[in-house]
Amino acid sequence: MKKLDRKTQIKIIGIIFILIWMVSVFAFSGQVGTESTGTSRKVTEFIVQLISDKSIEENEELIGNLDKVIRKLAHYTIYTLGGILIYNYANTTDKSKKEKILYSIAFGAGYAITDELHQFFVPGRSARIFDVGIDTLGVITGVLLYLVIIKIIQKWRSTQVKV
Repeated sequence: MKKLDRKTQIKIIGIIFILIWMVSVFAFSGQVGTESTGTSRKVTEFIVQLISDKSIEENEELIGNLDKVIRKLAHYTIYTLGGILIYNYANTTDKSKKEKILYSIAFGAGYAITDELHQFFVPGRSARIFDVGIDTLGVITGVLLYLVIIKIIQKWRSTQVKV
C-alpha cells in the first residue's frame, strides 16, 4: 500500500473537518421548528442566567428579546468556523491567495444557500435570504480571521531567536 505524503494527509484531514462541519450544520438545520426553538431557548436561558440574578420567569421578556439575536449569532458563529475550515483546506492548494479567498467564500455561501433550501423542507422551519447573508458574513469573517492569525504567527516566528 502506497504511503501518502504529508501534504496529501493534511488535505484529507482538512476535507474530513469540513465534512464534519457540514454534517453538523445539516443536523441543526434538520431540527423541526419546535426542536430548534427549544435548543436556542436553552442556550438563551443559560446566557441570561449567567448575566442576571433574577429567575427565568422574571427574565422572560429579556429571554424573548435575546432569543432571535442568539439564533442569528449561532448562524454567524458556525459559519465563521466553516470559513476557517474551508480556507484552511484552500490554503493547501496551489491557487493564488485571491483565488483561495474567493473559492472559500463561494463554497461557504453556496453551502449556506443549500442549508436554507434544506430548512425549507423541514416542518416548522423556513428558508431566509437574510440567514444566507449572515452565514456568508460568518464565512468571510472566518477567512479573514484565518489570514490574521497566520500573519500574527508568521510575524511572531520571524522575531524568534534562532538557535
